Amino acid sequence: MMHFFSEQQKIYKVSELNLEIKRNLESSYFDIWVEGEISNYAFPNRKHMYFTLKDDNSMLKIAFFENSIKSSGFLFSDTAGNSVLKDGIHVYVNGYVSIYDKRSEYQIIAKNIIPVGEGNLLLAFEQLKKKLESKGLFDDACKKKPPVLPGKIGLITSKSGAVIKDIIKILNKRFGNYHLVLRNTPVQGKQAGREICSAIDELEEYGVDVIIIARGGGSFEDLSCFNEEELAERIFKCGIPVISGVGHQTDFTICDFVADVRAATPTHAAEIVILDKQETLRNIMSLSEKSRNFLKKKIAFLKREIFLISSKSIFRWPRIIVNNFWQYYYSYTEELKNNISFIISTGKKSFGILNSRLSPLILKRKIMTDTDSIRGRATLINEKYKSVLIKKRNEAGIILERLKSSNPVTILEKGYSITKLVGTGKIVGDISIVTKGDLIETSVKNGKLYSEVIRKNKY
Repeated sequence: MMHFFSEQQKIYKVSELNLEIKRNLESSYFDIWVEGEISNYAFPNRKHMYFTLKDDNSMLKIAFFENSIKSSGFLFSDTAGNSVLKDGIHVYVNGYVSIYDKRSEYQIIAKNIIPVGEGNLLLAFEQLKKKLESKGLFDDACKKKPPVLPGKIGLITSKSGAVIKDIIKILNKRFGNYHLVLRNTPVQGKQAGREICSAIDELEEYGVDVIIIARGGGSFEDLSCFNEEELAERIFKCGIPVISGVGHQTDFTICDFVADVRAATPTHAAEIVILDKQETLRNIMSLSEKSRNFLKKKIAFLKREIFLISSKSIFRWPRIIVNNFWQYYYSYTEELKNNISFIISTGKKSFGILNSRLSPLILKRKIMTDTDSIRGRATLINEKYKSVLIKKRNEAGIILERLKSSNPVTILEKGYSITKLVGTGKIVGDISIVTKGDLIETSVKNGKLYSEVIRKNKY
């Protein structure tokens, strides 16, 4: 057999080749953007969306599944209720490559879709704004307050624009002594959003105290890089306060909504980030004057209080007041001594009376009298106890005799008998209780007799 291949030559099976291509392509194109025109648009049951994306030379299948549609915040109609996506619309599609290896077919699984053009950009802006707002990126509770006097100010803008000159001019005018760290980035175009994200990373690592993102005015499309979801997420996660100074006062971007502070213009951002030195000095002087006036009033008030207190008699004639105090002291002391003497004398008299009442002779007589009384009472109680005991014994004897006379055994010993029905044990006290053929049990003094009823004679 002829060999057309060398031993080193790898020969693929169809499925092996398709699987390897699938792995390589899906790992290489897992997060991409594709631009094109929609054709063959289908949205069955308003769940999953399918269409072809094409340009002048080629076509590509797109699948936009329900879960991705919901998570992207995509709106399907504009404010007038018209469908956003349809054949002929130019769009950007974000997603990843997926290959169906059994047929060697591949498609893009979409994660987001943005219509192209200013009108469509505005629609995409509203969609993203709604999505980020629902995720809490605009919440005031998450906003960080910029420092009053930042040590280092980070500025993200283009070094070639007029913005940086305007900001430096305002900073010099307001304070003069500041540390500005410029991170030059493009502020327009497809790569601008990611460049600004990288700039935030670098300034945060550098350790600035506040970050200004600034750009002059422009069309809505010119400012579109400030409306990207990736930039919004990065600003929200930044640990440093971020001031957004993008465009003119009437321009609003996603960057403005998610930033900690929104400035109407770049120069307004410079005014926010640092105090005005002259105005601050005026405020300090005003506070100092207010403090001096307050202290003067407080001192005057305390002087009046001291005068009023010192004019009181205790401070004007202290010797007279002390002498009066000692007179009161001696008077109360003598009165207290007399009271104590009276109490002691009265106590002695009471004690003498009690002592005479508690003499040994009187106590001995009292004890003898009480002893005789107790002995008499004990004798009486003993006699009553014996009388009750004899009475109860007699009553018990009578009851015992009654019990013996009603005892069945006693009745049998007297020659009587007791007859019962065998089986039921019922006592035969009447002839009607038994019938012919019944078995009966008769108890006598020394045993039992068993009989069968053969005849009944009624009296």
